[in-house]
Amino acid sequence: MFESALIVFREGLESFLIIALIVAYLRQTGKTALTPAVYGGAIAALVFSAAIGVVTDELAESPFSEGILALISGALVASLTIHVMRTAKTIRSSVTSKIDTHIAKATVPALIGLFLFTFLMVAREGVETALMLSSLAQDSTLSSILGGTSIGLCATGLIGFLWVRYAHLINLKLFLQTTGVFLIAFAIHIALYGLHELSEADALPFIDNFAFHTATEIIEPNSTMGQILLYVMIAVPCLWLAFGIIQDKFKKMATPQ
Repeated sequence: MFESALIVFREGLESFLIIALIVAYLRQTGKTALTPAVYGGAIAALVFSAAIGVVTDELAESPFSEGILALISGALVASLTIHVMRTAKTIRSSVTSKIDTHIAKATVPALIGLFLFTFLMVAREGVETALMLSSLAQDSTLSSILGGTSIGLCATGLIGFLWVRYAHLINLKLFLQTTGVFLIAFAIHIALYGLHELSEADALPFIDNFAFHTATEIIEPNSTMGQILLYVMIAVPCLWLAFGIIQDKFKKMATPQ
């Protein structure tokens, strides 16, 4: 449950930040008439992401397809998370510069451009979330996934409310890096699990699939080692966050007033 909650929370909050940045920028530039395109793009992206989740869940009915989907999910999560962690400091300027490109056009092209831009930005997070939840669903109960998803959405709503009121106090770069550490660890775990499932289907070349499958049974979510890995994935980002906070405090203390 914790894994699905943190995944939905992290990806949901990143989507919220993207939408909030776009809407705030449109208001600041007097282009509020274009905001329906942003909301429309966000809704379309959520529907599209949900459809992807349903399709991938139906496809993962065999060890081979489950393994392939897990590897794809792990690769996407890792690559996108690394990109976000590297560009966290410039996310605001990156988004607003792309908005300028669209709103400089005539009204109808601007609406279409903002709709597509929002759709692609939010769908990127949504598809990533759908793939991760589909991978988790293979070894988790439906109630656990739904419970974690609900907790993640509620936490996103709460943080979203706090963001509106206290955005100036939030270290966005540190937040994205901290949750990114969890997602990188999760992506590695998912990739290893994908190889484990492929070995069950005897689909790994050049190695003894039976021996590999037996050796990697310890990483299954319900195993003791799987539970230990979960606790490690919780502990590492917490330690990262603590280190970042302490580092910020020392920097402020060292800076002349």
